[in-house]
Amino acid sequence: MQDQVSQETLLSAKNGDTLVREELIRSHKTFIAQVSSKICNRYLTWDNDDELSIALLAFNEAIDTFDPHGGASFLSFVQMVIRRRLVDFFRKEGKHQHRSLSPMNLEDEELSRFDLDASQEQYQETENQDAFAEVIEGFILVLSYYNVTLDDLLKVSPKQRDSKQNLLRAALALSNNPGLMEYLKTHRLLPIKELEVLTGVKRKALEKGRKYLIALALILSEPSFYPLKTFMQIPAEPGEAV
Repeated sequence: MQDQVSQETLLSAKNGDTLVREELIRSHKTFIAQVSSKICNRYLTWDNDDELSIALLAFNEAIDTFDPHGGASFLSFVQMVIRRRLVDFFRKEGKHQHRSLSPMNLEDEELSRFDLDASQEQYQETENQDAFAEVIEGFILVLSYYNVTLDDLLKVSPKQRDSKQNLLRAALALSNNPGLMEYLKTHRLLPIKELEVLTGVKRKALEKGRKYLIALALILSEPSFYPLKTFMQIPAEPGEAV
């Protein structure tokens, strides 16, 4: 199995070439099993474990939804989709187990429900933390393509409210303009001149806040990065204080 999948192969599979899709799946079955086993923390086999069927569907979903201009590799994206679908599967299984409980008396039933609810709450909290860590990892990976690190963002984050508002306004304009986002993702450069004309924010301010502006635009334009809005102190509405 290759570490990278060509865009031509993905595009052919996505556009309905069933032979290419089948070969893509066949050549990655070992990868799918390894990723799934790691997530489930146990060895899985194709003949015995439903989790691999879920993961296979997730791989198919990844083929159909992968954005080659998003910054991350296809296989990194596959891992994220498999993890999401398996978590959904575990949650549904947990609810099913809850319904199938048949304690011997009402007191036992209440205790069982209390224990199960507590376990599910703890599980949910852990999953939320893991999911956020997964988002952070993906964000760090994408930022690296622009030579930006989280440490950079901490250093260059504007301290003055006006400066932060100006960069947020520029990021919103950038993220809402498909042509400018395409330029950013293709050339790994900010379209400074266009943003200055579009927003009225001075070129010097845009250049000084380049790394911060790129990070904001990526978060605002990529749904999988939306959980980072709080992390980057992005308000729900443009006019709100930051």
